[in-house]
Order: sequence, then C-alpha cells, then structure tokens
Amino acid sequence: MEIIQNGIVFGILISFMLGPAFFILIETSIKKGFKAAIFLDIGILLSDAIYLLAAFFIAEKINLWLTTNSFVKYIAGSIFVVLGIASIYKNIIQIKLKNSHIKDVKEIETDTSKKIIYPFQLLIKGLGLNAINPGVLIFWIAASTYATNELKLGDFKLLTFFGITLLTMFIVDVFKIYFSSKLKEKLDNKVLSVIGVLIGGLMVFFGIAIWLKNIQF
Repeated sequence: MEIIQNGIVFGILISFMLGPAFFILIETSIKKGFKAAIFLDIGILLSDAIYLLAAFFIAEKINLWLTTNSFVKYIAGSIFVVLGIASIYKNIIQIKLKNSHIKDVKEIETDTSKKIIYPFQLLIKGLGLNAINPGVLIFWIAASTYATNELKLGDFKLLTFFGITLLTMFIVDVFKIYFSSKLKEKLDNKVLSVIGVLIGGLMVFFGIAIWLKNIQF
C-alpha cells in the first residue's frame, strides 16, 4: 500500500509540472477538444514509459551520451523554438483577420473543427514532442535512481511504483483535458488565438531554456 500511495502522490506531482508537454496538452484540449487531447496525451505517456525503461537498463550509457553530445540540446531547443514561432505567427494572423473583418475567425475555427482527427498522428505528435526534450529523459533517470537508491525498491516493486505513477498521470491528465476542453465553449475565437500566441511564446522560452541548460550528472 505504501508503494501504491507513493506512486499516486508522485504521479500527481509530475502531472502538474509546467513543461512544454503540459502547455501543448492544454492548448490541444482547448482548441481541438477532448478526444484529440487524449490521443496526444497517450503519445506523451508512451514516450515517458520508453524513457523510463531506458533509465532502468541503460542509464549509464545514456548519461555518457548526453554529456558528450551537447548538440542534442541545440537540436531539441531549435525544434521547440520553431514550433513556438510558427504557433505565434499562425495565431497573430488569425487575430489580424478577425480585427480586419477580412474573414471571420469563427469560419476558420469551424473549418478546422471539421477536419478529421487522426489518432495515430496525434500519438506520434505527443510521443515526438515529449521525446525531443532531453530534460524528460534526465528526469526519469533521476527518478529511477532515487527510487532504487533512496526508496530501496527492487525490480518488481520498482515496476509497480512507476506503473502506478504513469496510471495516475493519465487519470489526472484526463481531468485536466476535460475541464480545459470545456473552456472552448466559454471563450471566443480571438481569445483562443491569444492563448495560442502565449503558448507559442512559452514554447520559444522552453526552447531557449534547453539551449542554455548544462546537461550534467
């Protein structure tokens, strides 16, 4: 029971860590709805699970690779910066269209909402966006090391602990997605575009932060 309780608490804490995945998930739930955000979240959690398994078995090799290949953080940071700038540009254009009355943004959102949601694409997007952040891998290596050395968890207990952690993260994310998706009904399209600009700005911020981060253990 103690392992389960610790896993639940750990999962709740991680779910509210303010990283790129957190804000992308919230934006997706607001703009594209509950179903799209759920598939995106599954992709994010899949990448967490993959990194967690890597931390179990090849943490030492990963540490060496990250510390000797500093280009990794520049590539990852650049991807976030480009995605952030693209989001800012797209949403600023939508705000200008709304203000100039060239085309009502409501029509744009309606057209977008009619697009088919492809679960596999959203899974890959979530997996990729989370996986390109080296900080995620570093975090899971540190969490695995702490659980092994400080909590003294063996193989089975370790798998149980992190299994409960990931399950808790998914359950908390479902609630976040549900309540965020309800905001779309209360916000007009101009406000949604402003949110998109802010999320884009945060993406650029996280990209620059990754550039400046020293990968050390």
